[in-house]
Amino acid sequence: MIVDDDPDILLSLRKLLETKGYKVYTFDNGYDLIKALKKGEKPTLIILDVMMPIINGWQIQRLLEANPKWKKYPIFFLTGRSTESAVEMYERYAKDYIIKPFDINDLLAKVNQALFDKKSLA
Repeated sequence: MIVDDDPDILLSLRKLLETKGYKVYTFDNGYDLIKALKKGEKPTLIILDVMMPIINGWQIQRLLEANPKWKKYPIFFLTGRSTESAVEMYERYAKDYIIKPFDINDLLAKVNQALFDKKSLA
């Protein structure tokens, strides 16, 4: 699942990941992600933009963490901020993070590794 308020990022990530065989759900806001989870969707990975209007990535992360059913879903933060303190927070509260603008091959490598790690733990 990908959550980002930028339609170009949603479309490009969706196309990229679908060409690699992944089933992708996209949301342009965090509320729609939460609605999907409440309906029973079970993501393997959530790629979550940090800076969005109305509800930001940190707020979504806290909602996911507070729910016992949802806190197991790994999160990748997608962000334009790369300060030392921001990176420390990403490392503390997410499986990984991706800095915009990102390299497609790096993003794919991180997604593949996260999904491989998840399968090997199952």
